[in-house]
Amino acid sequence: MLKAALVGAAVTLGCILIPIVHFVTAVPSPLIGGYMAGTRSACSQGQALLIGLLMAVLLLLPAAVAVMGVALFAQLSAGFVLVVVGAAVLWVFAGGTVGAALGGASARRSASA
Repeated sequence: MLKAALVGAAVTLGCILIPIVHFVTAVPSPLIGGYMAGTRSACSQGQALLIGLLMAVLLLLPAAVAVMGVALFAQLSAGFVLVVVGAAVLWVFAGGTVGAALGGASARRSASA
């Protein structure tokens, strides 16, 4: 399951970092990464929750570094950084969980057919 979460986090980060494409894929990137992770592992609903949590934990450091970098140049407060990083982590957790649940259901359905 850790490998699936790593794949999901990498896909999420890739969707955010690719220039020009990120305008379209940045917002749904946790859903896309979670779907890839769920399809890879054919996870159950409970495992999807764990995949979403692992994806959020794995992307916590990159999100914090990015927001702190912007905050230093724009002279924003530490409270702002905490709020933005917290919102980003919750977004990745929610999107990764939903994506993994959908991907796992899709993988199980195609395996049984």
